[in-house]
Amino acid sequence: MTQASPPPAAPVVQMHGINKWYGRYHALRDIELQVQPGERIVICGPSGSGKSTLVRTVNLLEPFQQGRLDVCGVEVGADEITRAARLAVNRRVGMVFQQFNLFPHMTVLQNLTVGPVWGGGVSRREAHERAMHYLERVGLLDQADKHPAQLSGGQQQRVAIARTLCTRPQVVLFDEPTASLDPEMVNEVLQTMESLAGEGMTMLIVTHEMGFARRVADRVIFMDQGQVIETAPPQAFFDAPQSPRLQAFLGQVLSH
Repeated sequence: MTQASPPPAAPVVQMHGINKWYGRYHALRDIELQVQPGERIVICGPSGSGKSTLVRTVNLLEPFQQGRLDVCGVEVGADEITRAARLAVNRRVGMVFQQFNLFPHMTVLQNLTVGPVWGGGVSRREAHERAMHYLERVGLLDQADKHPAQLSGGQQQRVAIARTLCTRPQVVLFDEPTASLDPEMVNEVLQTMESLAGEGMTMLIVTHEMGFARRVADRVIFMDQGQVIETAPPQAFFDAPQSPRLQAFLGQVLSH
């Protein structure tokens, strides 16, 4: 007798009919998205296309006006975005921003432990152990006692990644994490993210780094004017784009 296959895992992120406006500006239009555990999704598109708004909606940094969102079992409707809902989602979702947002008066180690201790109820000893583990993970264990101003931009962003990992998120959002870095610092951050992707972390990444998307993504999503125009695995996305709008976008970004 053959053994039944286990049921497929539930998506960790589900967006159904998500619409968002800024005044009269329709920023997100009827977004439908499901993210499976361990999936790595890269979101790209022209400036103002809604990429950052989409990922900021996933952790409720941006409220939405229509639709439903389910993040790791926390389901929220447009009229149910309360402080409690935000806290429940934020316990499950980590985010790495374009700006590092490190506390300048704290050491690297203190930056990593303050959130788990004061926001997550983790003991100081456990927070310290987590911090040292993830600093080693991003290659910055020897920088633990320095202040952010003593680090390069690339190092600060890797510290920000380690800080996010210290909260043990089920999903990590990256909002153009290399956009504010000098070109020579971009690769060290991308290599850190690529290593994390190889460990099966669920990641939604807004980036203009198309080589990274081709190497790392399970799916690439192209957005324009608040809509998902096309989504496909990297090979089909880059080598056989279907929509004229994506063809034009890739023609621009890949020619530079």
